[in-house]
Amino acid sequence: MDSSSFDSEEDTNIDLIANVTDNSMLKDSDNEVDFSDIDSLRLAYQEAISNNGMIAFAYKTMKRKYKNACKEIELMQQEKASINDISLKNTKLL
Repeated sequence: MDSSSFDSEEDTNIDLIANVTDNSMLKDSDNEVDFSDIDSLRLAYQEAISNNGMIAFAYKTMKRKYKNACKEIELMQQEKASINDISLKNTKLL
Protein backbone atom coordinates (compact mmCIF):
# COMPACT_ATOMS: atom_id res chain seq x y z
CA MET A 1 0.00 0.00 0.00
CA ASP A 2 1.45 3.36 -0.97
CA SER A 3 1.43 6.33 1.36
CA SER A 4 -1.26 8.22 -0.58
CA SER A 5 -3.81 5.40 -0.27
CA PHE A 6 -2.87 5.01 3.40
CA ASP A 7 -3.40 8.73 3.97
CA SER A 8 -6.72 8.60 2.12
CA GLU A 9 -7.90 5.67 4.22
CA GLU A 10 -6.72 7.43 7.36
CA ASP A 11 -8.58 10.62 6.35
CA THR A 12 -11.73 8.56 5.87
CA ASN A 13 -11.32 6.99 9.30
CA ILE A 14 -10.80 10.39 10.92
CA ASP A 15 -13.88 11.76 9.15
CA LEU A 16 -15.94 8.82 10.40
CA ILE A 17 -14.64 9.32 13.93
CA ALA A 18 -15.44 13.03 13.76
CA ASN A 19 -18.98 12.32 12.51
CA VAL A 20 -19.62 9.75 15.22
CA THR A 21 -18.23 12.12 17.85
CA ASP A 22 -20.32 15.02 16.54
CA ASN A 23 -23.48 12.91 16.48
CA SER A 24 -22.91 11.52 19.97
CA MET A 25 -22.20 15.02 21.28
CA LEU A 26 -25.43 16.28 19.73
CA LYS A 27 -27.43 13.49 21.35
CA ASP A 28 -25.68 13.94 24.68
CA SER A 29 -26.03 17.71 24.73
CA ASP A 30 -29.72 17.24 25.59
CA ASN A 31 -28.90 14.80 28.38
CA GLU A 32 -27.37 16.05 31.56
CA VAL A 33 -25.40 13.84 33.89
CA ASP A 34 -27.21 12.92 37.07
CA PHE A 35 -24.49 13.12 39.71
CA SER A 36 -26.58 11.13 42.16
CA ASP A 37 -26.85 8.17 39.73
CA ILE A 38 -23.69 6.05 39.59
CA ASP A 39 -24.68 4.48 36.24
CA SER A 40 -25.11 7.92 34.69
CA LEU A 41 -21.70 8.93 35.99
CA ARG A 42 -20.07 5.76 34.64
CA LEU A 43 -21.63 6.29 31.23
CA ALA A 44 -20.51 9.92 31.11
CA TYR A 45 -17.00 8.89 32.18
CA GLN A 46 -16.79 6.20 29.48
CA GLU A 47 -17.97 8.67 26.84
CA ALA A 48 -15.39 11.20 27.98
CA ILE A 49 -12.62 8.59 27.81
CA SER A 50 -13.77 7.47 24.36
CA ASN A 51 -13.92 11.04 23.05
CA ASN A 52 -10.49 11.73 24.51
CA GLY A 53 -9.05 8.72 22.69
CA MET A 54 -10.54 9.80 19.38
CA ILE A 55 -9.27 13.35 19.82
CA ALA A 56 -5.79 12.13 20.77
CA PHE A 57 -5.68 9.88 17.70
CA ALA A 58 -6.78 12.69 15.40
CA TYR A 59 -4.21 15.04 16.98
CA LYS A 60 -1.37 12.56 16.46
CA THR A 61 -2.43 12.03 12.86
CA MET A 62 -2.62 15.75 12.15
CA LYS A 63 0.72 16.34 13.88
CA ARG A 64 2.37 13.68 11.68
CA LYS A 65 0.78 15.13 8.55
CA TYR A 66 1.95 18.62 9.52
CA LYS A 67 5.53 17.38 9.95
CA ASN A 68 5.38 15.63 6.58
CA ALA A 69 4.01 18.76 4.92
CA CYS A 70 6.80 20.86 6.45
CA LYS A 71 9.39 18.40 5.13
CA GLU A 72 7.83 18.50 1.67
CA ILE A 73 7.83 22.31 1.68
CA GLU A 74 11.49 22.36 2.68
CA LEU A 75 12.38 19.90 -0.10
CA MET A 76 10.45 21.96 -2.65
CA GLN A 77 12.22 25.13 -1.51
CA GLN A 78 15.60 23.40 -1.89
CA GLU A 79 14.60 22.14 -5.32
CA LYS A 80 13.47 25.62 -6.34
CA ALA A 81 16.77 27.11 -5.16
CA SER A 82 18.66 24.47 -7.12
CA ILE A 83 16.63 25.18 -10.27
CA ASN A 84 17.21 28.92 -9.82
CA ASP A 85 20.97 28.32 -9.49
CA ILE A 86 21.02 26.21 -12.67
CA SER A 87 18.93 28.80 -14.50
CA LEU A 88 21.26 31.58 -13.36
CA LYS A 89 24.32 29.62 -14.56
CA ASN A 90 22.67 28.97 -17.93
CA THR A 91 21.83 32.67 -18.26
CA LYS A 92 25.46 33.63 -17.62
CA LEU A 93 26.62 31.22 -20.33
CA LEU A 94 24.45 32.96 -22.93
